[in-house]
Amino acid sequence: MKNIFITFLLACFTAVVCKAQDYAADSVYYTPIPKTEIEKKKRKAEDEVQLDRTLAYFFTIQSGALIGCKDCSFKREVSLSASTIHGVTIGKKLRIGAGIGFDTYQNWQTMPLFGSVSWDLFGHRNKNAVFVQFNYGWAKAWASGLAYNYFQNIEGGRIVSTLAGYRIKYHDLRLSFGIGYKYQSVAASYQYPRYYYDYIGRFAGDANSYRLQESMNRLSLTMIFGWK
Repeated sequence: MKNIFITFLLACFTAVVCKAQDYAADSVYYTPIPKTEIEKKKRKAEDEVQLDRTLAYFFTIQSGALIGCKDCSFKREVSLSASTIHGVTIGKKLRIGAGIGFDTYQNWQTMPLFGSVSWDLFGHRNKNAVFVQFNYGWAKAWASGLAYNYFQNIEGGRIVSTLAGYRIKYHDLRLSFGIGYKYQSVAASYQYPRYYYDYIGRFAGDANSYRLQESMNRLSLTMIFGWK
């Protein structure tokens, strides 16, 4: 009887120890994740969704060179281009804005007013990014240099420009470098005197005039400084 009682106690003790060991082993594999970690992941996911839907204001100041020529067999021109764009970022990649600028050419100076759309191909507004930009608008024009004394009734025309570049982020500031293409058209009237000769000498007649339509196609090299 005594042996049976001792055997029963040993069996109970062994069962309790094994159960305790199983619980300890299970506790290693099934340690609950702290609520703080779950909340952080949830907030991060919500922030990313909110970022996709958020409108954010931005502005840029652009400056660079226009390189091209009217008659490339004669000489190549290098002139100045500058502009500023203000607009909104939609989501993480799309930017829409409006801008005003100042461009110079050999015989003309222009003040373009334009709309601008850009898209981040790689990266987004909170990271460094490779982007493309398209501008379209109209420019007011006036003559400069030697053409100032000859052209009248000057009219500006369409401006079309494209740009591909790389944007570097530093906190809320942005610095970009880009290369692109710019098209600008200008129209103006030019008058010159008409002369005729007789046996006495040369006499001035009525002035002749003609209408000039000029299109400028330029390679643009641009540096852009912006905020957000």
